[in-house]
Amino acid sequence: MSTKFVLFSDIHEHAVFSPRALLDKRFFGLMNSTFCRRGDYRMERVDDAVRTILDTLRPDLVVFPGDVVSTSDPREFEAALKQLRPLIDSGMPILFSPGNHDRYVRDRACREAFEYFLSELTKHCPMTLPGVYETADLRFAVIDCARPFTPVLSCGEMTPETADFLEREAAKDDPRPLVCVGHFPLHGNEKWKSFRHRLINYERAEALLNAGKIALSVAGHIHVPFQHLDARGYGELVVGSLTKHDILREITFDGGVFTVRDLYSNGQPRN
Repeated sequence: MSTKFVLFSDIHEHAVFSPRALLDKRFFGLMNSTFCRRGDYRMERVDDAVRTILDTLRPDLVVFPGDVVSTSDPREFEAALKQLRPLIDSGMPILFSPGNHDRYVRDRACREAFEYFLSELTKHCPMTLPGVYETADLRFAVIDCARPFTPVLSCGEMTPETADFLEREAAKDDPRPLVCVGHFPLHGNEKWKSFRHRLINYERAEALLNAGKIALSVAGHIHVPFQHLDARGYGELVVGSLTKHDILREITFDGGVFTVRDLYSNGQPRN
């Protein structure tokens, strides 16, 4: 028995202008998307990745650790749904952990657009976050640490309730390894985890990862892909941005070992 899943993250649909954006954090996100990101983040890679997943890779499930949009404008979520619709309509389970850009602001229309997007994306494996998705040989704990923060911060925050949830799942008498799916990496001592991008209250979850009680942490947020894995593939894997770095990551769990394969969006090996 084995499980194969494909990862992509941080697609960041291009920001669109709304007059209401002048009143909140969306203005800063719009400036960032327009002047710093637009040329580097190629949306056609999402279409390529969807075709590759459906026609070539055919995994058991897809894992998407968040940041589907740039400023949470409803039109950004609409554009993302249009691109991801063939994947949704295939019936393949999609596990999604919201990113900080998906919960960018408290605006009601933005929040409602996100909730609709989430319900559509995960319609074949709906769950209340945090929640668990199980295969024959793995358990996936999907968490939600995204919060609206001030314009200068891109942080996440792990609530005590979420940490309690992870500890309960990790303590279960179940031989199947536990995979944590979250937007923010759990390791808190990395140099890249600046004050502005950190996960607040990560310590309890990191202790579970260091102890091997969480076998694998799958995260987004950091756009450059990297990983800290042992010989069995246990540890933490940061997916990287699909649209900026043109990367899909395929993981196969077989015989107690996670094997990682890095691919371009067209399915060609990156190595």
